[in-house]
Amino acid sequence: MSGLTAVAVRQIRTRPSRLLLTGCTLLVTAFFLAGSVVFTATLKRQVTDELSPVAEGTDVVVAADGTGDGESADAGRLLDDARLKRLRALDGVSEVQPVATGSVLVKGAGRSPYPLVGTALSGTQSVVRVLRGTLPHGPGEVALTSALGDRPGLHVGSRITVVAETQGAPRPLTVTVSAVVQAPAALGAALLTTPVDARSWLHTRGWQQALVRGDGRPATQVLSEVRAALGARLTARTGAELRAGEGGNSWIGTLSALLTAFVVVALLAGAVIVSTTYRVLLVRDQRRLALLRCVGARPGQVLRSVLAQAAFSGLVAGILGALAAVGCAAAVTAAARLGSPAVPVPSLLGCVLVSVLTSVAAAAPAARAAARTPPVAALSTAAVRDVPDRIGRTRAVTGWLCLTGASLCAAAATGGGDVAVIGAVASGTAAFGGLLTLGPALVRRTAAAGRRPVRAAAGLAGTLALRNLSRAARRTAACAVVLSLGLTMVSTVLVTLASVQHGMDRRLAHRDPVDAVVAVPPTGRSVLTPAVVDAVRDLPETAAVVTVAKADGEATGARGRHQEGDIHGIDPSAVPALLGRHGGQLRPGRAALSATMATALGTRAGERISLRTPDASFSVRVSMIHPDTSEALGDVALLPQDFAHLAPNSPTRALYITAVDRSDPASLRAPLDTALPLDPSLHLSYPGEERRSTQQSIDRLRLLALGLVSLTILVALVGVAVTLTLSVTERTGENGVLRAIGMTGSGLRSVLAWEAALVGLYAAVPGLALGIAYGLLLFGALPDLGSATIPYGQLILTLLAAPALALAASVLPASRSASVSPILALRTE
Repeated sequence: MSGLTAVAVRQIRTRPSRLLLTGCTLLVTAFFLAGSVVFTATLKRQVTDELSPVAEGTDVVVAADGTGDGESADAGRLLDDARLKRLRALDGVSEVQPVATGSVLVKGAGRSPYPLVGTALSGTQSVVRVLRGTLPHGPGEVALTSALGDRPGLHVGSRITVVAETQGAPRPLTVTVSAVVQAPAALGAALLTTPVDARSWLHTRGWQQALVRGDGRPATQVLSEVRAALGARLTARTGAELRAGEGGNSWIGTLSALLTAFVVVALLAGAVIVSTTYRVLLVRDQRRLALLRCVGARPGQVLRSVLAQAAFSGLVAGILGALAAVGCAAAVTAAARLGSPAVPVPSLLGCVLVSVLTSVAAAAPAARAAARTPPVAALSTAAVRDVPDRIGRTRAVTGWLCLTGASLCAAAATGGGDVAVIGAVASGTAAFGGLLTLGPALVRRTAAAGRRPVRAAAGLAGTLALRNLSRAARRTAACAVVLSLGLTMVSTVLVTLASVQHGMDRRLAHRDPVDAVVAVPPTGRSVLTPAVVDAVRDLPETAAVVTVAKADGEATGARGRHQEGDIHGIDPSAVPALLGRHGGQLRPGRAALSATMATALGTRAGERISLRTPDASFSVRVSMIHPDTSEALGDVALLPQDFAHLAPNSPTRALYITAVDRSDPASLRAPLDTALPLDPSLHLSYPGEERRSTQQSIDRLRLLALGLVSLTILVALVGVAVTLTLSVTERTGENGVLRAIGMTGSGLRSVLAWEAALVGLYAAVPGLALGIAYGLLLFGALPDLGSATIPYGQLILTLLAAPALALAASVLPASRSASVSPILALRTE
């Protein structure tokens, strides 16, 4: 170890506050970086274990292409018992478990079909874990996954009715729930039973899958033998391959990339804070550095000494941050009963290395300046020399070029699409580069402009705070720009997601202005008899019911063009929103055409068209042309009395229902379950719940995005605390003079509080302005969502929160400032 390096280490040991000031920001960023690594690794392992329906003990999965029911066009490609026997006879195969799958309706659990899976429920190839009861072992027993078994009336010991559609006809069965199990999320809400029972209930001609376990040989070797025995007509893959493919690795990779992007932004923000901190500390240390030069230290040795301190600071911060991330991950996984977290040691060592490199890179400019300290500076008696805040001509030109480039990129981003996203990112990068470059000048000009308002609002404390900020303009600017970056990201998220939510609400309301849709196949029998329709209409929870009858026909335009399509008989008067913005225009003798049909016929609104079905023909005038997204209107929509001329015996094929309580679309589920027959041909959808689900998804996305961008704000707040701590340290003698002439400790705390609040306000105004602009640019990249929406309430809260958070960051520095004795402070001069 060289002499200067030993001096650097000794200085850290004797003055650990230096390590604390430079290491706090690095510690936070290292914690986030290591936390993202541990989180991603743990999530990947957890998803692979819990989402994949293939057990770790399964070496090979053989899948058939046939559907397995009596209508299969290629039942010969199913796995029959002969093929299973051939698999069991292979060398290297110790166990073969057949799998039969299908879907059934469950009485009392809605009208949505649920998967019925007959598979291995015990042994090494099982993917379930019993929560309550015992696994099915006798005929007529099923296990329910927890997603289905937690519903009312579906518990262990229940006798339930399931309906399987076989040979095109419903087949009700009564079975016993013997267990509720924890199963992979890929199965969702499902019924599990033995393979024999599942095949019997579903009337399949073979097995859809076979799970093969080897005798210890490599899975690839077993796969080769299976393929050789069965030929190319069946699909065989290793279990490891399926686990990797079905474990959600793609979206985990996307999430990991997203986390990394936000952590990198936080890391860069932290580097700006650390660089400013090093610059101030080395300026305070200039006399010691000059003395080192006087006793023979060369500039290169001084440079290496400073960088060694920075590397040590980054190393300590990186190690502590990684350990803290692992500890937090262990606490979270233990609380969630997920086992121990995944700890990728090489990746965590990489995080520590990144922390060291970031610290060295941030300290490099200040270290180069320190190496140029002349020996004559040792003769100076000043404890502190202010950092020159003049930005110089080169820096000014660079800053204005960055702002000009930001404007040009923003202008180019108004075209929408991917160009808007790229342009917004490029513009934001250039804008913050310009603000960082021109920061000292902007701080001084802002302080000069705000002197009178601040004096009027805060008196002496505000005036002193403003003066202190303008004296250290470069440090103030760096801290404010980082905080402004975080606030820009927050406001961008708020504007973009508020606009997306408003646009999606309008799109869903236009596409499905009802709360529930009941539909049956367009041909064959219809269970929506007049009695069923009346039962639905009489429910107290339904506000309106619109019936739709359907028939296949042909339309002929005025120019002789023909086009086949579906003709709907509908009276939308009960729910005018079904006609979109053209409500009330469907009248007797008039028709509504889809845009596709109108284009095919070359017909415009007001012209007559001829409609023909196998039963009759009818001539109508086109009253409106609607978008193709309107499923209720189909290709051609007529009032029921006009539709009766074309298809007098056509039954009702769909019901469009609105709820009395539209704020709670789920209120229709239970009543409709009671009023509708249990028939597999019925298909129920709940657009009202879809709208609510979309809103909840956007809310979750908003929370996730705000959580990610808050990393930068947290780093900035640490920077505020460090900056104010440096200010308190620099002004120890000045504070002593103020205390000596009568200023109280609370007065000094008030000065520090106003400094923090002014920094927060200075960062919030441009941050929100830029965030709104970039939010509008990003929303413009999304197609067909209408006009943007600005959430003024949320933005005002953000504006108020910025000074409040900065005030919270000033608590410790302010307490330290107020606790200094006037006599002790004066001794520092």
